[in-house]
Amino acid sequence: MQALLDSRKLTKEINKTLAPYTGEFGDAQKKHLLKRTMVGYASRHLKDLEGMTMEEAVDMIMTPHEMGEPVNTYYLDLSAEEYKEKYGEDDVGPGEPFISTAYKSQHGSERRQAIYSWLYHSFYDQPTSISWKFFVFLHNLTPVENQNHHKKDYGYFDLIFRGPNRDYRDFIYDLTLDPLMLQYLNLELSKKETPDENYAREVQELFTVGKRPFSKFTEEDVREAARLLVGWNYRRDVYEKEGWKPESRFDAHNHDTGDKHFSEFYGNTIIKGREGEAGKEELREFIDMLFRTDEAAIYLSRRLFQFFVYPILTEETEKNIILPLAQVMRDNNYNLSETLKVLLKSEYFFAPELYNSMIKSPFDFTFSLLKEFDLVNGILNKYGDNREYLSSNPEDRPYFDQRMFNMDFKKHHFYGWVQWHLWRQGMLPMQPPSVSGWPAYYQEPVYDFFWINSVTATKRIYTANHAARGGINSGVNGGGNLNYDIDRFIAGFEKPEDIDSFISELGDRFLGGPIPQQALERIKRTALGGTLNPNYWTTAVLDFISNPNKDNRNILRSRLSEFLYLLFNLNEIQLH
Repeated sequence: MQALLDSRKLTKEINKTLAPYTGEFGDAQKKHLLKRTMVGYASRHLKDLEGMTMEEAVDMIMTPHEMGEPVNTYYLDLSAEEYKEKYGEDDVGPGEPFISTAYKSQHGSERRQAIYSWLYHSFYDQPTSISWKFFVFLHNLTPVENQNHHKKDYGYFDLIFRGPNRDYRDFIYDLTLDPLMLQYLNLELSKKETPDENYAREVQELFTVGKRPFSKFTEEDVREAARLLVGWNYRRDVYEKEGWKPESRFDAHNHDTGDKHFSEFYGNTIIKGREGEAGKEELREFIDMLFRTDEAAIYLSRRLFQFFVYPILTEETEKNIILPLAQVMRDNNYNLSETLKVLLKSEYFFAPELYNSMIKSPFDFTFSLLKEFDLVNGILNKYGDNREYLSSNPEDRPYFDQRMFNMDFKKHHFYGWVQWHLWRQGMLPMQPPSVSGWPAYYQEPVYDFFWINSVTATKRIYTANHAARGGINSGVNGGGNLNYDIDRFIAGFEKPEDIDSFISELGDRFLGGPIPQQALERIKRTALGGTLNPNYWTTAVLDFISNPNKDNRNILRSRLSEFLYLLFNLNEIQLH
């Protein structure tokens, strides 16, 4: 692993700026752009950039798309009759959205699972747009914990999905009043006699101006902010009605009406205390005060850079990139998307030293595999009676739970497959390790090496090998494992029968860079059955293409699985 750590270090300062990039925009540059903007790079994203200039590609990637909403994919687990018996009310129909429906009691695990299956499928089906990667960015920057309430979860998802394309000051205002945030950082429990300081501290230290040594807000600023924030809550009864949008509630009787005095860092600002409903106005004044500092735009520019470009900041980076980028942010009314667009089009971003210089997060690592193998549309396989059954063989279909051939059912249980592998690698949505998010994005000097340790490194290889060999367990009794469809996989290569061409393209798809020569020879020897005769591989592929029967398929899959295993044990697969 030391070699992996060394490989992600920049060996010299990058002497480039935010000036527009004017160099070559070939596959290497396109892949770099896509790896940093997709939740898991796959070759299908590269195809979407064919014939585009850099400007056109970045503009397309930065174009927001609709988030959508989860639907009833659980109807094969729980019928309408069973649902009514369990919850005392009618359910929506199969494939229909349920977020906006009224409810009398909190629904159980079915809808929560449907929401997270929808979220994971959104990552998986991601168009070539940055929207879901930005979603991960804001979820890490302003995290909350799952409260097992499907409408609240969806409300938070909607908030952070829209966040990058609006004024970040307005986003922070809405985040402050989001029910999950009110719960997570105890603001809903704050009393004017004993104001809770949790949110007052984190909104400054983590969400807006950052911490020392850059920002100089004081403990007194935290206490004064806590006084100002007392009184906010949310309407719980709104969730019993149709619709899902949260509705804030301000309790004037629980609001500290005294003046709030802030330090020199905030220009010695005094926010006048107000009585009654006028007390609401103090929150907006507080947020405006935070963003009058130079540090707010600088801090957010740092976080964008560390997430999308490179985690380690130097004095030169601060001077040549962060400070100018902060001015871009101010000029664009704190719109994160417009700010990042300038960075992604810059000569600095396309510096070759940055290519494959970051360790993939569990999200990026797992979804790149799922996408490239197209596992959701794969085949089912299971073992029994000393033989293997494949869903691609019509005669084998009766040996599977027939619900597994229903895409809605498969999507619903996709949640469990992905959740387990992400958990083992240390990154689950709505379960951050702390209010600071995942240490990979802020904790020096380790940063993204946080994703790789003696435990998680083996789990990542385990995930890759499951995707390439045995398949991902469906989690359904009689469902079997979900494996990639080798027919479609092989057909996607330009010259699959040519061992050199095939392995080269395989490396392009799965690794952060070219396959090292020694590893290439090892993999090639495995593909050639220990010999050096390329006909060994060519014959297997051509026999399969001309006659894709079960025997030819199994021979090819066995050979391919062996050298995929070697490929996925290379350090390079961890980088992007």
